[in-house]
Amino acid sequence: MSIWRVIALSLVGFAVACSTGSEGGGDRFHEGGIAFDRPPGWSLHDAKASFSGGSVLAVLGTQPVDPRCGAEHIDINCYYERKLEPGTISVIVGTGSFRGRTMFDEPELGDLEIGRHRTEIGGLPAIVYRYGPGGYYQQDEGMAWQIAFPRSVLNVFGIEARLRGPGLDTMRAELWRMVASLSFDGLGPALSAGPGKADAVVGLALGDLDRTMRRGWVSRPEHVSWYACFPPVANVATRRTITLGPEGPLADPQEVECRFTVATEGSHLWRVRLELNGGRYVETVWLTGDGTVAGRRASGTPPS
Repeated sequence: MSIWRVIALSLVGFAVACSTGSEGGGDRFHEGGIAFDRPPGWSLHDAKASFSGGSVLAVLGTQPVDPRCGAEHIDINCYYERKLEPGTISVIVGTGSFRGRTMFDEPELGDLEIGRHRTEIGGLPAIVYRYGPGGYYQQDEGMAWQIAFPRSVLNVFGIEARLRGPGLDTMRAELWRMVASLSFDGLGPALSAGPGKADAVVGLALGDLDRTMRRGWVSRPEHVSWYACFPPVANVATRRTITLGPEGPLADPQEVECRFTVATEGSHLWRVRLELNGGRYVETVWLTGDGTVAGRRASGTPPS
């Protein structure tokens, strides 16, 4: 089981703020936009490393570290070789980015995975993965978290935990207290639920998307993009003739029907569903409270 096998991670400058290789507890880890409390009795080690498809930044927990793996800096490949000792927990922290996907594009089930669900952590959308016993590390259970960056669902903070009894209840409680203490830099205020607020934010974003699309075709400034088709309020269908579809210029002008819906994704992101021609083509756009695009994904058949 490894969340770094589920998502493609890449190093984004995450550094350990607590003392390298420190023992004890009560320290507040805070670096790279993420912060959490280190449980008492857990050690924390700098393990910054990048590799094909991923990166790891720090390891913590009660699992012993083989001296040959280093002292001030832990060789993560060496650390990975050691199976869990009885009565220990191993936690790995990192950050990463998806390759052409969002965190909500469901990957196939991972090794030992027995379930997953969406949640919110520190005001940000997150996915929790649960894993069963067994595997190379001889774990009794495992958990992993993907937590969106404050302004992007294309990038995540990743936390991966493996537990082996005895003492599972205590380790599990300490792990959940650590997760409950998570906070993130750059969140800004929570979304406003005032009348028309969501519609106004969507309007700002659609205007930017429309201008960006038309700038790609400066030789035809009269082009009308499909983003300009949408009405100023949610849940209302409109029709308009466009010359730029989701994949670029159309062979001929086409009249299309456009409609959008909007909902919250956690406390700090809007999730907007743009429907073209009755949902035959759909683009989902995540927006911050100021209308900045935090991620997009598309499905269906666009006008050709």
